[in-house]
Amino acid sequence: MPSQSSSSSASSSTSFQKMKKRRLSREQLLKSLEILGPLAAPLPPDLPPSPPASRSNSPAAPAIKRKHESSLEHDVVKRSRTNGLPEKPSSHHHHHYHPPPPPPSQPLRSSNAVPSFNLRSEPSEDGEVREDTTAVTPRGPAPAVLSTTVPVRRPRRGRPTLASFDEMHDKYHNYGRKLKYSGDARFWSTYPATHKEYRPLASPPAPNSPYHKHGGLIARLELVDALVCFTYSLWSKDFSRKSCFRETWATIEAFLGWCKNKWIAELDTIGDREKALLGLIWMIEGFIHGRKFFFSAKTVIEPEMDRIWAKMKAEMAMLSSNAEKADGQPTPPMLPSPASIAPANSANSTPINNSASGTPSVNTSNSISMANSPAPSRPAPPISTALPQYMHCLLPQTAKGQTASYNMIEAAAKATATINPALTFNVKELSGGVMAAGYCMEFAQRTLTLPILARHYPTTFARMMSSSLTAHEEHEPDIEDEEGELFWPGQCVTGEGLGWVCLMGKAMIKEFGRDIGYLGLAGVVPKPAPGPITGDSSRHASVLR
Repeated sequence: MPSQSSSSSASSSTSFQKMKKRRLSREQLLKSLEILGPLAAPLPPDLPPSPPASRSNSPAAPAIKRKHESSLEHDVVKRSRTNGLPEKPSSHHHHHYHPPPPPPSQPLRSSNAVPSFNLRSEPSEDGEVREDTTAVTPRGPAPAVLSTTVPVRRPRRGRPTLASFDEMHDKYHNYGRKLKYSGDARFWSTYPATHKEYRPLASPPAPNSPYHKHGGLIARLELVDALVCFTYSLWSKDFSRKSCFRETWATIEAFLGWCKNKWIAELDTIGDREKALLGLIWMIEGFIHGRKFFFSAKTVIEPEMDRIWAKMKAEMAMLSSNAEKADGQPTPPMLPSPASIAPANSANSTPINNSASGTPSVNTSNSISMANSPAPSRPAPPISTALPQYMHCLLPQTAKGQTASYNMIEAAAKATATINPALTFNVKELSGGVMAAGYCMEFAQRTLTLPILARHYPTTFARMMSSSLTAHEEHEPDIEDEEGELFWPGQCVTGEGLGWVCLMGKAMIKEFGRDIGYLGLAGVVPKPAPGPITGDSSRHASVLR
């Protein structure tokens, strides 16, 4: 045994000396390191806290095996994404909103793919079903436009003065007249020379210019641009005075129908991007109707109906109370019949012969059985249909604290009230306005929605989605600003939002016009100096007004 131990120690020392003497070259070291594969990047310092310790009865985790190269690369991608998330924007208002830094390069993946999260930190028990890691499906990635286009957050200007609103009214009314004339004149010039409506331009555009190539489209674009200017002008007057001038809104109806018909005529030949502008026209009309019926109900109809209803309720209560008093009067006593006061053996009684000898007798058993029989149940009181069921609670209760009786409801239904012709007309206008607004908005949502804006007007869409403005700040944006924040118009039933529709429409026109060389006011056909109207121009004299 001692000899064996001494021999083994000698051999181990010899091998150690051989290994010590052996030195690897740099190439051999690099070749040996290649076996390990590419090393993962070091972990960032701002990792989330470590998961809680596993349960005591859980088995020990198996030894981690070296992963394949592709899995290591996938880990590198996932770790770099964790460190590359953009910082949450501050809640304070800044003059400029800077886009987040671009994410690091990563392999291409589907835009519809959503990351999976494992909500469990400890390993599963033996025989335990592993939890589904795809059960949590968070919201998908935002459209690419939201990460590349963000609006500039202008400082809040506050509500302008009344004089500023009046200046805005005159300014955009003048813009609308110029664009309206140019759109009509350019539209007539696009007809064939043999057409009866053909009117050549005094200074036609160059043959290779966008105004020559897209003459019809630019003419329609000028018309909808004029509609936006006219609407914004009238809205500024309403908004500054917190009112609605229905007579003024009536002046835009003819031109709105003219403009809408020009776009509807091309409905079969235009794409979804142009159809969105038709949806804008429908939305403008719907919001005009919504503003008119809201303010009509608020300022005219509701106060009058409150007065009439108060008078009607008092009359209904009086009639129902009178009916209750009539129900409560006692019934006068009736005179007794001769049969009830005559004795049983009187000459007026009818004898019943039950014996063989013919002596009359009274059937006492039959009378006893009739007295012991139960009284017939009283029928349920009738339900009046003179008034709807939900109006029965508006009537006074009976003296016993019960709901109004049949006669009380029938009497209350006879109450009447008179309304004057002006109120009748206003109520009719209100019902027609509600129906017209619903009709217009139903057509507007067919061709103009947020998904349509995201596809065909991405800049306008991003300016609304990344906005810090609220619904009550229609006065804040500048309608000529092409980079500032906007707001989706919302619901026309509130009576507001028409300013947002104009702001959105102007942004859509500018975004659409950039692609076809539309210049807006800078490219309009100049209006000729006023002079005597001759025969050819008499048919279109409205354009000169």
